Amino acid sequence: MRAIILAAGKGERLVSGKSYPKPLAPVAGTALIVRVIHTLAQGGVTEVGVIHGYLGQVLVDALERAELPVALTFFQNDEYEKPNGTSLLKARTFVEGATFLLMSDHLFAPALLERVAAFPLADDEAVLGIDFDIPRCFDLPDATKVAVDGDRVARISKELDRYDALDTGVFRITPALVRELEAVDGPAGCSLSQGVGALARAGKMRVANVGDARWIDVDTPEAHAEAERLLALHGDTLDR
Repeated sequence: MRAIILAAGKGERLVSGKSYPKPLAPVAGTALIVRVIHTLAQGGVTEVGVIHGYLGQVLVDALERAELPVALTFFQNDEYEKPNGTSLLKARTFVEGATFLLMSDHLFAPALLERVAAFPLADDEAVLGIDFDIPRCFDLPDATKVAVDGDRVARISKELDRYDALDTGVFRITPALVRELEAVDGPAGCSLSQGVGALARAGKMRVANVGDARWIDVDTPEAHAEAERLLALHGDTLDR
């Protein structure tokens, strides 16, 4: 199985002024992206594409030294100031079939990945892991909200007034999402949400309920502290 990790952004709320990019921010002594890769390996992923940008060579060097249990392929995004859909397009050739898509700053339990992997996916669809337990979200104003219609995304945005669940940042995509991003890409780039929205309008953006599997978006110093608390309480895999 393959996975792509978006790791090109500057992450200024967490690592402003640091000599390393956000994916290398240590959480309980281990870099964010290293934790993500180990969770992927536990879920059976053997090949990981890492899209790097800001301080990219620092990230590449660190991962090459880390002796990780997966084969790594690196994709450079020299347009990292543009939205995250532009980043994904840098690795379009890596998406040959169903491929996990993740953020470098989202930590999650292996069970979450398993539930997204178990969702039956057609070759022109994508699926997003969603969490219906809204009250347990650490930073709800910053979370991406999802309104669902059965097992499909109806609407998705950080600004939704009415919604059913939250976006965990764990997708399984097919080349269909890449095609949607290519269709809207332009001088200003494109966002992942544009591609997801296009699939949703076509009824092709599915959702997988992650149940009680824990996850956290480590975007701010406050979320970083909460992530360390969760790891201390529930172990390195957040599932104790």
